[in-house]
Amino acid sequence: MPERVLIVDDEEDLRYIYTRQLRGDGYLLDTAVDGADAIEKIRAHEYAVILTDMRMPRKDGLAVIAAAREHLPEAEIIVLTGHGSLENALQAFKAGNIFEYLLKPLDDIGVLNTVVARAIERRNLRKHNRELFEQLQRAYEELRQKSEALIQQEKMSAIGALAAGVAHELNNPLTAVVGFAQLLAEKLQAHRPDNWSDAEYERVQQALEHLVAGAHRSRDIVSSLLRFARASKPDARSLVEINQVLRDSFIFTEHLLLRHGIALEKHLAPDLPPVWGNMARLQHVFTNLLINAQQATPSGGVVRVTSEPCEAPKGVWVHVEDTGEGIPPEALEQIFEPFYTRKAEGTGLGLSIAKQIVQEHGGEIRVVSELGSGSRFSVFLPATDAQSAPLPQQERQTA
Repeated sequence: MPERVLIVDDEEDLRYIYTRQLRGDGYLLDTAVDGADAIEKIRAHEYAVILTDMRMPRKDGLAVIAAAREHLPEAEIIVLTGHGSLENALQAFKAGNIFEYLLKPLDDIGVLNTVVARAIERRNLRKHNRELFEQLQRAYEELRQKSEALIQQEKMSAIGALAAGVAHELNNPLTAVVGFAQLLAEKLQAHRPDNWSDAEYERVQQALEHLVAGAHRSRDIVSSLLRFARASKPDARSLVEINQVLRDSFIFTEHLLLRHGIALEKHLAPDLPPVWGNMARLQHVFTNLLINAQQATPSGGVVRVTSEPCEAPKGVWVHVEDTGEGIPPEALEQIFEPFYTRKAEGTGLGLSIAKQIVQEHGGEIRVVSELGSGSRFSVFLPATDAQSAPLPQQERQTA
């Protein structure tokens, strides 16, 4: 597309001469009769070069330069003036991005073609350099994002290995605790000591019930750690029951919510179709959403988790809803971008990694929010079945 050039001069003859001289170079040429006329055109069009006189009625050349600096910062400006002085030149160069300062009348009108061509060349070079710089910035951000994701995956693998070791070490003593606690409860139920009062007997029974419940909860945590460890490698996939992933996420987050005075409501639909995925990475998604909900919700609030089937397309929806402060509309478009955070000590990676994991599973994540009422994050994961699920790598190799 031809470059557009604006010629600004209050003398009609000069406008005609400049236009005739530049017409053969293939530019789109506009003219303005004074500074005010030029400013209107600058606001309406994209100019590569502006040739302007300095002394003109209504608005002078300094006003044209200022308008170009505001509306067309990449445009090159050539000053053509019959009132040349050091003071005028300094004013022009201070006012904006001046490419050349020429005095009228020009000894050789042909110099105008050369100056305009050089101005356009410099403008295009600066534009090209800026585009290259922006591409470099995008490449750097993409590399940094991938680097952070890789570090996160390595951390997940390391935590998985640690979790497996801890879980195996805890399994045997926990089994013994559960067994002996149940044995004591049965013995106490069958043979009440004669020298115990009714109050003492009830108190010991309640203590044993709490002991058994605590041991069972500990064993649930160990089981969750083992499931996490088995799926901690990013490429490890299997048929996953989403409700189990949510229950494992509750084990690690429910106490955090309760400690901050926040109620956790669970509405998990039964008989959800399975998802072909990585259990640990999906648990990472929902744990992150629950922690975000906790941080956004004041004491006395509610965090509600709902799972439900979807028929078209077939899959599972999980909604994590809070009654917190909500997200400003201008931030909704940015919250999934890497390193964007509204928290003083946040990294800005939690939601971007969660989105990446969901997309790796062929799903999507959405958010709706209203200031003062809370936010709702919804995750869709496509369903699969045992017949259509891919074989594990080891089975593919032996098949």
